[in-house]
Amino acid sequence: MRTTITIDDAVYERARRIAFEQRRTLGEVINELLLAGLTTSQSPSGRRTLGALRGSVWIADDFDETPSEVLSALEEQP
Repeated sequence: MRTTITIDDAVYERARRIAFEQRRTLGEVINELLLAGLTTSQSPSGRRTLGALRGSVWIADDFDETPSEVLSALEEQP
């Protein structure tokens, strides 16, 4: 497939140097480098996990309280 992407100059020069030294096309080298990067960047399970959450949530059962009353009640919670 043919596409246009923007690559940093330093990255382009390194890939071009590899292609020159190995007598390969720039496209071959970039495809190989992209595939290697994509393979190593994936987590082993393939899924993200969230860390343990700490703390507590307090929900007022009286929704008619004013904001200042709710804030003072929150400050009183342990």
